Amino acid sequence: MQYYIKRWLTYITLVIALVAGSLSLSGCNLQANIPNMGQGSSATTSQASDAITGTLDVYTLDIGQGDAHLIKVGNEYTLLDTGDVDHRDRLIALLKQYNVSSLKNVIITHPHADHMGGFYALIKAGIPIGHVYDNGMDASTSVYKTYIKNMTAKNIVHSALYKGAVVDLGSGATFTVYAPEEGNYILDNKGRPDPNDNSIVGKLTFGKFSMLFTGDASRAEENRLIKEENTKLSSRVLKVGHHGSASSSQKDFLRSVRPELAVISVGLHNDYGHPTSQALKRLNDENILVYRTDTQGTIRIHTDGNTWNVTTER
Repeated sequence: MQYYIKRWLTYITLVIALVAGSLSLSGCNLQANIPNMGQGSSATTSQASDAITGTLDVYTLDIGQGDAHLIKVGNEYTLLDTGDVDHRDRLIALLKQYNVSSLKNVIITHPHADHMGGFYALIKAGIPIGHVYDNGMDASTSVYKTYIKNMTAKNIVHSALYKGAVVDLGSGATFTVYAPEEGNYILDNKGRPDPNDNSIVGKLTFGKFSMLFTGDASRAEENRLIKEENTKLSSRVLKVGHHGSASSSQKDFLRSVRPELAVISVGLHNDYGHPTSQALKRLNDENILVYRTDTQGTIRIHTDGNTWNVTTER
């Protein structure tokens, strides 16, 4: 009997040691070591891991009800979505706070105001932009027309991102696109391309670190991604789709991505009830640690491609 008790105590001690060694959580700071688990495409992961230099930071900006993610690689910046019209001043203030003088890329996941509304502020502030990408969909809104007008006036290079594209973010960081599919948009119940469910979905990879960005993808786009990409979606971090709506973050989708933590960009006391209790429950059921801008402010993820940590504004 003593022999089995001793073996059991040894096993418990080993488990505790392994958990403590791989994950350290204190206050609003999360640190983790990243073992090589061969996520996604092995060729892409290998190339990124061999080529990376310096560090990478992802700031999920606290800009209210909308999305704006600032990716810093070395001294180069990419902005993924730009927030809403009402938060233009806040966006520019945050970019100044992080010493952003130019943007290598701006990626607009889909033509809704809470994702592209801040683009005009970038132009007005005189921030040079190297390349603008979007999902290839147009819109009849004034926000979209202003977006096109300003790109044309400034002669900014503009192109669409479709499944299979890879954007070089610099220093070995890449953004691999899984959706939408060119010429095969997901349609709504009126037979028209659905802006949310044709959001640009892509994985940021930097060494062994990965983060999946999902725009406003909900059930239809998640279902297509599960079917067509499956384990390629696997990422350390998930940017939760559609601000945590009830129709996003399905159980099967979460199990394809298998994130260790998730970030939700959402406004405090917003009119939509985001993030919903349904989405939060599904994330909790999969033991995914959740960070959210409405309660924690701007969320920063810092990585050297091997280890990473998360800090929050509050």
